[in-house]
Amino acid sequence: MEDKSPILEASVILEACPPTLEDREKAFAVLRQSFACYSSFHAVSVPDLQDEGEFRRKRERVSNDEFAAWLRRLTKKPLSLYKVSKTCTREEFDAWLGQAQTLGCTDVFIVGGDASDKQYKSGALQVCEAAAQAREKGFNCGGIIIPTRRKNFVARPASQDETERVLAKIRDCGFTFFSTQILYESEWMCCLLLDLVGSMGKEQQPKIFLTFSPLVTSEDIAFCKKTLGVFIPKDIERTLKGARSMREASISVLIGVWDRISSFAAQIGYPDEKLGVNVEYLDSRNPRAVDASFELAEEFGRIFRRKTKVATKA
Repeated sequence: MEDKSPILEASVILEACPPTLEDREKAFAVLRQSFACYSSFHAVSVPDLQDEGEFRRKRERVSNDEFAAWLRRLTKKPLSLYKVSKTCTREEFDAWLGQAQTLGCTDVFIVGGDASDKQYKSGALQVCEAAAQAREKGFNCGGIIIPTRRKNFVARPASQDETERVLAKIRDCGFTFFSTQILYESEWMCCLLLDLVGSMGKEQQPKIFLTFSPLVTSEDIAFCKKTLGVFIPKDIERTLKGARSMREASISVLIGVWDRISSFAAQIGYPDEKLGVNVEYLDSRNPRAVDASFELAEEFGRIFRRKTKVATKA
């Protein structure tokens, strides 16, 4: 089944976030319009948001499998789901996998806990345990990369940075693909790609989706930095805040980050077909935020179409 994984064939993923119950109808209306207007992305993913842990706030939210079922009625594009393994037992995870199968989902991102010192329920699954259970049922498994979770650009033991974590997930959990934390600069990710090229052959190197999210307000910047831990360089932040249109400036910055990372990947020999993009929005209630992400996904769809045409002619 892994050879037929839809996500391994995709270049552009649109990550749609489950809304809160309070904002459900407004968010659904915004998404109906966006899915009707844009279609150049290749797959859709749905995160498993943990508000109390990740965002440190209490929110009642549409579950990711329920939201995915609703999205299935809007689009027939391949669907992938995220799951935080530490929130469920083996039996609960098995039931969730069954629901994913009914939606035609064959690709799952499995995420660990949001804090090492947090107490989870008895019997909560570790990432590799969940991955083994999912693979037994025929699922392809992937994870998340946080490029900045590493020592600075100095000689360092690999075991102390993100590269070793990624290698362990590939080796021990059977992961074949990853999405990254939201990126607003390129150097950290380029270092990680260089490490991977030096650590394994091309056949073993995973498919990596670089995650981008356009920002449309100053509140978006603050949320990204303080809550999500996204690294936004000071010069980029000044550019965004000083732009006549933060939305357009943000989209331009993100395409520039993609250009730098993809060019570097080509120079060091990282397989072209193993680098894609994942586009997400921060606020499902804000039509401007959602539309900006769909617009960026559409632009990336055009970029990859041009790449395919050039490769075909060559």
